Amino acid sequence: MKIHKYDYIPEPVLIGESLYKIVLPQPFYAPNNIYLILDKEPALIDTGFILSLGQLQKALLKIGLSLRDIHHIFYTHNHIDHISAALSLRNYTKAKLYGMSGMSTFIGHYIDHLHRFQRGEIRLFYKALSSMEERKKKVQKINNAWKPFYSAYEKDKKTNPILKMDVELVEGDVINIGEREIGFIHTPGHNLWHLSPYILGEGIYFTGDIVLENISSIYAEIDGNLNEYHNSLNRLLKLPIKRLLPGHGEEPKDPKRSIKLLSKTLHILERGVSRRLREGGEYDLNELACLSMGEKVKNSPYFVVALAIMHSIVQKLIQIGSVQINEVDPPYEKYFWTGSMQDSGT
Repeated sequence: MKIHKYDYIPEPVLIGESLYKIVLPQPFYAPNNIYLILDKEPALIDTGFILSLGQLQKALLKIGLSLRDIHHIFYTHNHIDHISAALSLRNYTKAKLYGMSGMSTFIGHYIDHLHRFQRGEIRLFYKALSSMEERKKKVQKINNAWKPFYSAYEKDKKTNPILKMDVELVEGDVINIGEREIGFIHTPGHNLWHLSPYILGEGIYFTGDIVLENISSIYAEIDGNLNEYHNSLNRLLKLPIKRLLPGHGEEPKDPKRSIKLLSKTLHILERGVSRRLREGGEYDLNELACLSMGEKVKNSPYFVVALAIMHSIVQKLIQIGSVQINEVDPPYEKYFWTGSMQDSGT
């Protein structure tokens, strides 16, 4: 993919023994944290958004490396801001690409997969908003956000749209990169194929999008699951984590506290949605998001994420039989309580 202009070149920041963080821009949410483990066989955790690949290359040059020097690239999951650079990487490096077993086979043609993901986001707006005018405005914003990627892809004939990993990982695999060894745990919830790599014996865990400063997206009808998210958080709480290095934002000073806070926040949102529905009446996803997160969320860049979180909560309540759907004007729908008053849905 052709990448020519850069507003700036990220500075690799030394954050531990032979461990660097490189922050790359991307157009969808917060900038991505790419981690470099500088060992005999240098390794990267994720490679970011494809249009930022040139910035990653130039950032590596600041510490005397290039993509050609990288031996291993470990992907936390297949979302566009973490893995889309893989579509062009084989033009610049001979590094082995690693991902969760079954991920690349399921994804296949990555551009087709992104179109499916994009349609999933659009479906949320049609489920959530009754006004056709509002829907069109929100959908247009989503489509505009995707345009730079599709446009750049169409102009570059060297980009391979087929997502393929050289090594498909399962839990228990250990990859030696020199003096250090990298292990992997499966942490689904944000994404079905989500892995959290870690450095054996050091308590350093790279948690991708499972643990962030704010709640991560959970697209229940695409590749996320709220119950699995809770299970992954509970599992992380039991692990000997000394440092937690997220895919976005700053490293938390207290990893266990951050995990507990995220879990608590999710439970508070679930209880809030359940309480409002138990009190009677019908609510759509837009109303639930604004009631739970504040009216400002509707005009924020994270509105679709807020809708996705509300949808994942409602889907959980539907599955346990506490909530039903009123198909007001399909695909627009509202939800009402049918469970017992004691059933919190959490």
